[in-house]
Amino acid sequence: MTYQQIQIPANGTTITVQDKKLVVPKEPIIPFIEGDGIGRDIFTATRRVVDAAVEKVSGGQRRIAWMEMDGPQVFLPRSQ
Repeated sequence: MTYQQIQIPANGTTITVQDKKLVVPKEPIIPFIEGDGIGRDIFTATRRVVDAAVEKVSGGQRRIAWMEMDGPQVFLPRSQ
């Protein structure tokens, strides 16, 4: 499915479900809306903390491919 105004990270992979279990790749794509009610400055700091935590617990083997969403229009599928 394609969406309007979304830049999908080239270096990430989607999280899937297999046999009723989440399959999380080494670089999962995680969407976010900056300033979604908690403030842009809060998310910027949160992102740094989350990135550092993933780096530490995975020994540098995993990271998050952040995908910025920009407002409600990005959730509307484009007709094909």
